[in-house]
Amino acid sequence: MTAKALTGQIRRGQVRAMRKTVAMIFGSCAWLAAACGGEGASPFEIKPECKGDAVVAYQGMQPQVISKLSIGSREDGFDFNGDGEPDNKLAAAASIAQGAIDDALGNYEIVIPLEFFDLTAAAADSCVKFAVYLGDYVKDGDGDGSDPLVKNGDCNDKDPAIKRGAAEIGSNRKDDDCDGLADEDAQDNPSNNPADMDGDGQSLADGDCDDTNAAVKKGVPEVCGDGLDNDCDGTADRTGGAVATACSPFDPASLQDIPLDPLSFVDGQPVVVFHDGTIEKRDGVMLLHAGPSLFSVSVPVIDDVSLDLRISGATIEAEVTEEAGAIVLKHARLGGVIDAVTADTIRGLDVDVIGLTPENSLLDATFANLLGQILSLPKAGGKVDAKYPGCRTPDIDVDRDGLEAFCDSNPGDTNKSVDVCIDGDGTELTDVLDADGKVVMSCTEAMVGGSRRFVDGISVALTFDTSPIKAITPPR
Repeated sequence: MTAKALTGQIRRGQVRAMRKTVAMIFGSCAWLAAACGGEGASPFEIKPECKGDAVVAYQGMQPQVISKLSIGSREDGFDFNGDGEPDNKLAAAASIAQGAIDDALGNYEIVIPLEFFDLTAAAADSCVKFAVYLGDYVKDGDGDGSDPLVKNGDCNDKDPAIKRGAAEIGSNRKDDDCDGLADEDAQDNPSNNPADMDGDGQSLADGDCDDTNAAVKKGVPEVCGDGLDNDCDGTADRTGGAVATACSPFDPASLQDIPLDPLSFVDGQPVVVFHDGTIEKRDGVMLLHAGPSLFSVSVPVIDDVSLDLRISGATIEAEVTEEAGAIVLKHARLGGVIDAVTADTIRGLDVDVIGLTPENSLLDATFANLLGQILSLPKAGGKVDAKYPGCRTPDIDVDRDGLEAFCDSNPGDTNKSVDVCIDGDGTELTDVLDADGKVVMSCTEAMVGGSRRFVDGISVALTFDTSPIKAITPPR
């Protein structure tokens, strides 16, 4: 799907962009609305707010977090084009993306908490409201550029001189390079020092990785939140490698607080709120529905990289059940339409498998390179194809004026980028260039009547579960 969701070698300098992008894109799918109107209702027509408690951050109930996430199958999609069949073009990328999604969840790059309002039981309800946030769970406490909590992360988040890749001092009785050993030699042979200097009953020779701190030694339980590698496995506040147990925000047996990212709010109010959900009993199962709505926000990702995220339409459906005394969502599916402008905003990332380069955008990878073929997007055909061979269209006509097309005017060159946009009414626009031939305005940015001209998009459906958390907390 997005650059962060798809496999490939991501340059280290783009890691934060990757984390934000995938969290916002996948989070936004939880920010999508349900097209639950009657027969013939538009899947993009926003429903009014239902009566019930007001949505006020930190004053809700049933806090939980998305703990399992996958790109759904085609059958998990919803009917956006009215042909009676489910729509989920992203299903074709599921096998490519899942490994990266799992890694992002396992390293807490995707942390999406939810907070419900006026929901006291997993029972039929005519008005359910909830906010969906972006969590900021991993924090580099000592500012050394190495995070605790994550696989192969910092082993001492209280000392900036200690981090993975640092030089082992060899005489300070500490694990300087986060390999789980203290004072090992240049060949990584463990220390044979039999002294127990911190009085914890374990010497360096016995496996103690910090003989200056009695709270750290091999075999003891990891203490969540102290910033130390208590069990000497090489990472602070984490145990279990790829499937972590200590400090996991997804472990219902050890509930955690999740601080929120400031991007979750505008003027102190939650950006993403479902105001119109319902729960109904169907075949003995309580099903949650919400929406429809439109999510649109400009999000700074890193310096010189921003994400103008717009996802329209969609449906969310989830089983509402109780787990360990808490209400959670299971077997949930959610979907939406990612439009061209959003795809063109995702830049600066490198995912070889779909032809996404740092110089180009996700839109370019989709309509001028490999991803459109992988997703089997429709070919433009007719006069458009005759003029721009290989030109493709999205699969969902959001504005109902005919499918738009996005084309590479010179598909035979090495620059695989979209520079021509053709509206459903046939209007053709090209990128605006400066005197040096650089793009100053993409054709996807065109407006008509004060609104975006190019709003058609690619259908997506995801499946997810949630698990309970202790609480959401304000941004740090």
